[in-house]
Amino acid sequence: MKKFLAFFVAVIAALTLAFGIAGCSRQGGGNHWKVYVPDGAPALSVAGIHGTYRSEKFGVTAVKADTIQGYVTGENPKADFAVLPVNAAVKLLGSGEKYTMLGTVTHGNLFLLKKQGGEDISAVGDLDKLIGKTVGVINLANVPGLTFKLILSDNDIGYNQLTDGASPVSDKVNLRDVKDTQVLPNAGGYDYFVVSEPAASTKVAATGGNLSFAGNLQTLYGGTDGYPQAVAVVKNSVIQKSRQDVNEFIASFTHTKAWLENEETSANLIVNAVKSYLSGDLQPTFTEQNLTKQVIANCGINFVAANVCKQEVLTFMQKLNAVSAQSWGTPADAFFFE
Repeated sequence: MKKFLAFFVAVIAALTLAFGIAGCSRQGGGNHWKVYVPDGAPALSVAGIHGTYRSEKFGVTAVKADTIQGYVTGENPKADFAVLPVNAAVKLLGSGEKYTMLGTVTHGNLFLLKKQGGEDISAVGDLDKLIGKTVGVINLANVPGLTFKLILSDNDIGYNQLTDGASPVSDKVNLRDVKDTQVLPNAGGYDYFVVSEPAASTKVAATGGNLSFAGNLQTLYGGTDGYPQAVAVVKNSVIQKSRQDVNEFIASFTHTKAWLENEETSANLIVNAVKSYLSGDLQPTFTEQNLTKQVIANCGINFVAANVCKQEVLTFMQKLNAVSAQSWGTPADAFFFE
């Protein structure tokens, strides 16, 4: 009987310990938060977490860009932390009710490519050179196209969206939606293209210079800091449970930026870090062949705290709403982390 009681007590103790560990896995020192990011530049921005002590605390998953909203919406969103486009973040989470914006993470990776003989568009004063020309834009209806439209609008340059076989006009910039496969030096009817990294550098290299860089949309937007493109958000319940972990996640961006820029950090190391995050059979945006230090620089990765970039985000959203067919809304004060 004594042996049975001893065994019974031992079992109860083991079960109590097991449930105790499980129960505190999201409290105190045992936190392990779920982080979701789109593949591409946002995934690069958290690549430095891989293989460090932070990976024990932040479990990163990279998903297809068009699915990221599913991880921050619904009755019980999966993401404790997430990185997503600023317009989507404002539209879905801008009330501040469930999530808070920690800061901007990327500041634009869009570039103008030209065919041989085309002129450079290196400053806003050059934008009028595009009048009468046709610009193919990958993803015209979303952030790439909207950003290009607001740059033109900001500088009083009219634009004409070509749909349903419409012909170009001579007194405006003509815009047409294109797929990546249409961005070619011999593509008829196009003078320039708006392409994001790493596709832009890949196209230039693959065409032997028959397509080349003509302009930088980040510079054309204004200055050297680009525009708020992707932002980091955190579930409000996480802030309440562990503000220390929130600060640790914020600190990881500075570490990752330095790690990415370090000449001793190889493309292989970075690509493998991102690959470790990929969900399912998702193929990586970056490979050893297309990831260079210049491409990394062109991705505009730089964390800026919410209290610093708040006005920048409000201004960008106002401009984006003005050129968009739908309103993305305006974020509430409660959305910005203090």
